Amino acid sequence: MSKVHIGKKIKEVWRKSRLKGTEFASLINRDRQVIYDIFKRESIDTELLKQISTVLNHDFFSYYSQQSFAQTKEIKPEYGYATKEELMQVTMAIQALTKQIEKLSENLPKKAAAKAKSPSNKKYGK
Repeated sequence: MSKVHIGKKIKEVWRKSRLKGTEFASLINRDRQVIYDIFKRESIDTELLKQISTVLNHDFFSYYSQQSFAQTKEIKPEYGYATKEELMQVTMAIQALTKQIEKLSENLPKKAAAKAKSPSNKKYGK
């Protein structure tokens, strides 16, 4: 995952805003030269980022939250939580299948023995 270069992001949004450098600097209570320094930064103080976000009407914090969520956990919205009723239905289905398997396994030895005694098997030397 690539690191966020927040200064570049701020510069991109600032250019689209069409604010002059002096106007932008004034709105965030900084000198004009400071904003050009901000554009070079890979990290920034959260209070300053909050001011810049407000002035430029852009959520710069979202770049960090998208990165951290992607690293920690893959979100799969198509999977939800099962209700109690759904869990009960699945449990009952498993129990029914288990009983069917038990019945089938009980019948297997009987069918194998009957097949061995079958006259059709004696013809072919089985």
